Amino acid sequence: MLLPTARQDKLVRATDLDALSCKVCASTKGYFGEKDRFLAPLVASYKSNLQFCDGYTALSAERTLRAAFSTAKFPLINRGTFLRTRALDMVVDRFVLEQKKCQVLALGGGSDTRAFRVLEKYSQVKYMEVDFPELVKIKKLAILKLEILQAAVGANEGIDLIEVTSKEELRDMYSDFVTERYALVGFDLRLCSKGDKAQAAAAFLFLDPSLPTLIISECVLCYLSPGDFVGVLRFFGDFLEHPSLILFDPMSLGDGFGHSMVSNLSNRGIDLQTFQTFPTLESRQALLEEQLGFSAYLTDMAAVGGFSVPDLNWLSQEEVQRISSLEMMDEVEEITLMLRHYSLIYGEKNQRAHFPEELQWKLQPKYK
Repeated sequence: MLLPTARQDKLVRATDLDALSCKVCASTKGYFGEKDRFLAPLVASYKSNLQFCDGYTALSAERTLRAAFSTAKFPLINRGTFLRTRALDMVVDRFVLEQKKCQVLALGGGSDTRAFRVLEKYSQVKYMEVDFPELVKIKKLAILKLEILQAAVGANEGIDLIEVTSKEELRDMYSDFVTERYALVGFDLRLCSKGDKAQAAAAFLFLDPSLPTLIISECVLCYLSPGDFVGVLRFFGDFLEHPSLILFDPMSLGDGFGHSMVSNLSNRGIDLQTFQTFPTLESRQALLEEQLGFSAYLTDMAAVGGFSVPDLNWLSQEEVQRISSLEMMDEVEEITLMLRHYSLIYGEKNQRAHFPEELQWKLQPKYK
């Protein structure tokens, strides 16, 4: 039986599988153009190893995986998955193109494939992913099994294959995997806020604090308490000399739809503690600029997708037409309402990039 905290952590870890299944469905439907060839190895690793994770049996793992991957997602979910992935990719690409030699730190990298794509595309980038040790191990096992992933992260030839056949073997397996340009590290981000700061800093020795660094948090920090949310951002703001960040998180807006989101998530045992503490773009801008010293650009996903304010659309007309042709979507009002409750924020400290001015934002920095 799992303790309450362990049960909550299991539910949060399970959101990584939800995100993976959404990306698989969107990729299969053609939203990303060419299919993401890095998704299948991660799905295979989950199917082989989820049964050995805490809180699962072979039967419950099979049931969980079947529920995740056997049912097609609604068009509005596929559209939302595409928009968040596309928007984050646009920021990452522009950051790297402007900075040239730089670093990317993905908080909660889990089953995300962005690291493989970025490392293949940009030779001067170092990329670090941090997540719960179990999720890191599942990804590491996928990398060790397939040359396509090893090549993407610059792994040396002759890496030993690891086969896990029991809970004990997965538990005792060393989680981290490091190459010259890539690091995959099992670490609880809450320790950046509550633990020994020197110990927390030791987990990020792969990073060069003097290099421009983009921190990605895609629906990750929202699962922390407000205190830990602020503490983690403050830690990286102090640890890195030139930090930038891109945050994608839900927000309540204090309306009926927001209350429904809270209720639905509560029924699943998930508590988004920052959801109502920072309910609007304005409150999140105040946090980043007034408390943490970042300059912040903010928008919501309805604007990014062209559903609410056409002039703030991030997509070309050709791209809008392409994705609109993939699936019939009658729930335009519903997806507009849903996307308004997801924030996209770019922040930077001790530097001034030019690329944010090329994108459309609802709120510009008050302090530049």
